[in-house]
Amino acid sequence: MVEEIFFKYEINSSPNPDFSEAQVELKCTPLLKSKKSEKYRIKERLVCTMINYFEVAYTRFEDSHLVSKCRLMLLLFYLHLKESEIYDYQFLFRILWKIPEKDLLLIKKDYETIANKVRSGEAHLLSEGDTLYLGACRKGNKGDLPQSQPYSDIKAYKRAFSLKTSYMNYVLKHVIDSGSDAFTNYKSDEFPGFELVSAQELKNSTFEQIIISRFVPYYGLNYVEICAKLGSPPYQAKNKYADIAGLIASNSKSKRIYASEEFIKSGIMMKTIRLRNNGMPKESMSFKNIDYQEVYDNANWFNSEAYGIFTNRFLFVIFKPRKGETITLHNNRTHKDVEEQAYVLDRVFFWTMPSDDLATAQLYWENIRENVVSNNIKKECFWSISDNKKFHVRPKATKKTQLASNPHGGEAEKFSYWFNGKYIKEIVDNESK
Repeated sequence: MVEEIFFKYEINSSPNPDFSEAQVELKCTPLLKSKKSEKYRIKERLVCTMINYFEVAYTRFEDSHLVSKCRLMLLLFYLHLKESEIYDYQFLFRILWKIPEKDLLLIKKDYETIANKVRSGEAHLLSEGDTLYLGACRKGNKGDLPQSQPYSDIKAYKRAFSLKTSYMNYVLKHVIDSGSDAFTNYKSDEFPGFELVSAQELKNSTFEQIIISRFVPYYGLNYVEICAKLGSPPYQAKNKYADIAGLIASNSKSKRIYASEEFIKSGIMMKTIRLRNNGMPKESMSFKNIDYQEVYDNANWFNSEAYGIFTNRFLFVIFKPRKGETITLHNNRTHKDVEEQAYVLDRVFFWTMPSDDLATAQLYWENIRENVVSNNIKKECFWSISDNKKFHVRPKATKKTQLASNPHGGEAEKFSYWFNGKYIKEIVDNESK
């Protein structure tokens, strides 16, 4: 519609950018607006171009349609309103976005990860969690049949190259922070925060290889020993293991690793896990609180917030107990010394949820949505940890009940997404084989 009605050119299937003279591709993408905070967020990943499995298996990144179509994009953001006619959608922001050179290095490696999986006859096993910025997202209608792939007789679902929601939220933030309805990074691609890895490092190694290599010198050391090696004073706090992992991963730039360029753009989740002597995690793994309005409004699993969480790339940092050893830490709040079990850094690995587990996660989400839609937002209605289904729903540990907005009106108790402790043990055990 925008092409024909506003820019007045005929829709075509050319592999070249829409505005070929300027080498600019046109993309229209929807936004959602929070009813509570009035803030905008990306509704879905940005689809760049369909993946032709037979083509990608034999095409270099530099020669792909992906590069020519998405190197420079005119992004038009419109507000999606469920009850509105499409002709009434309002366009809010416009951005001329040039993918920065460093981002292009990471996107190239993402492309190669996807292409190598296709070349191995594993197109049917592709997951958006395999990559950082560029995803291979599911496309097509619900009843569409899988299609042929090279190097395998197994059929694979249609997929498209897409820029992940986290990356697009990063792009959106630029225009919102500018205070204008228009923005371009055409002449500058500086990042205001800090970077974990440099472009020079990425020319020689993958992002994951670089990050894991930084942890290796600390294997076998406990928290106090790691602090001493880093030159960082130890302290007693609930999040101290996450803080020290952040310092290691960032080469001591910051313990707040989620503020780094790569984590913001990719949506990577770092989780520190302390194991017991029997190999079980000390606790189950919590994620964000369930947004009941988002669950109510969205009937598509592949566009859900839960799908985004479970298809993220994870960085797991594993600490195990050193038998018979304790460490003494000072609590700055109580001004007292605290003695506790010593845990040593055991190993670090990146992880993507397997397709079988993702299918279970979809059932988990469907149970949540069914109860939210029918206004049964009660703990006993959701999957519990005793069901042994890998995932469960419960509140995060708090002294008093916290409430969230209920899409049916009023408020409901806050519940969160959780991984079961047994499931985490399964992940860690599989990685150690």
